[in-house]
Amino acid sequence: MVNFRTIFTLCMAQALLLSIISLTFQLIVVHQMEFNPGSDGMMNLGTSANGGVSGAVVDGISDTRLTIAYTVTLTGCGGDKRYSTQDAMGLITQGAAVLRHSIAMAHSPQQSKYNYQMYAIVHPVAKECSRVMEKLGYTVLIRNTPFDKKDIQQEFLRENIDRASCCGEKEFIKLYAYTLVQHPVAVILDLDSLILQPLDSLYDAMIGGEDTMEETRQKLPIHKGVEYTAESPFPKRIDAFYTKDYNMVNAGNEAYAGVQGGFLVVRPSEATFDEYIDIVLEGNYIEGRGWGGKYGYFFGGMQIQGICAYYYGEDKHPETGVELNRCRINSMVDSPYFSKDDKKKPGECRDGVDGCEDCRNSDLSSIMSVHFTICQKPWLCTANWDAASTQLCSLLHSEWFRIRRHFEESRSDDEPRQLPELEGSFRPETHFGYCQSSGQKGYLPIEV
Repeated sequence: MVNFRTIFTLCMAQALLLSIISLTFQLIVVHQMEFNPGSDGMMNLGTSANGGVSGAVVDGISDTRLTIAYTVTLTGCGGDKRYSTQDAMGLITQGAAVLRHSIAMAHSPQQSKYNYQMYAIVHPVAKECSRVMEKLGYTVLIRNTPFDKKDIQQEFLRENIDRASCCGEKEFIKLYAYTLVQHPVAVILDLDSLILQPLDSLYDAMIGGEDTMEETRQKLPIHKGVEYTAESPFPKRIDAFYTKDYNMVNAGNEAYAGVQGGFLVVRPSEATFDEYIDIVLEGNYIEGRGWGGKYGYFFGGMQIQGICAYYYGEDKHPETGVELNRCRINSMVDSPYFSKDDKKKPGECRDGVDGCEDCRNSDLSSIMSVHFTICQKPWLCTANWDAASTQLCSLLHSEWFRIRRHFEESRSDDEPRQLPELEGSFRPETHFGYCQSSGQKGYLPIEV
């Protein structure tokens, strides 16, 4: 058996080759959100807090739509060799402001039948950075890791749960999204995400129940590799939507790929939350194999990406989760193929599906949400991508900056600010004047 140290090294190398940067921030907040849409339904900073599952005001009319919870998590606040606390707050601001505004745009009354509320669950070590989240209208709840790792029964998981991931045991604060039971649906996102279209079809399927399932099912962007049969029927009740990260598994383990941790739509439930904690404390993560001996033998597998795959996998609750098309939802613009040098499946589809879809060739109009991993963070003012990803990554960065500019135009928390000139800026067709040159030093940051 290959030892843990060897596997950890291999996984880290694979993660670097895929250019998936571990976030120095993540976030999930629960406190009272401030929502005061402008005349176009867009977000304005400041003003009154409404809270609850409804009650926002649009054009002077009470908004009684059901409210979807959106959560992000904050597990660190700089203060190390890589980032100062001030630097960390600046980076958090960029992602948090534009993500929230993209959600506000997708949930305007003209676009969606649902209202929205932003949450951030903040680990105590990141409390100082939560101030910027409150300024941006997130509701902030300080939450510690929902278990004490000393109570994990099995030694291997107890000794290693802080390894082979960006955030270790702190990442499990994402599970607090399940406790938002005042909402019918909660969406777990990373801060380097963007919503481009309303996700009403997902919420309809979860809220409508069995009576409307057949109708709503036709509108769902389901992963091509999922086959429903008489023996394995489509769920009568959906408790989760997710995409999978096939980039992190080796050939032959496609069936046990992890849930991509940057996008998860769940039905809040205290019982589900408690079950997750029981699974962690049981500690059934087997060295060299993963949760239940199957799920999570990859980078990040001991945390959310592995345990969620296990929870909605064949041994736990396979009848309640639905895998979505990762080219349309949580798009990372990843290659669907194993390397031509792979010893087991050279050049074959990573998800095990013949004729798999290449997300790098997706039409922009088909993409509902984005996760800036392989395409890199927009605030890095990226100049070049690999040839296969360049066109779509450039378009997605342009969407981020377009929404950022709309955010700046709609702000009412301060006196009107001067927008940057497009002429003379770096690639204005992509960066809308917010990049003066390539690289993070050329970026003009959002200030709140």
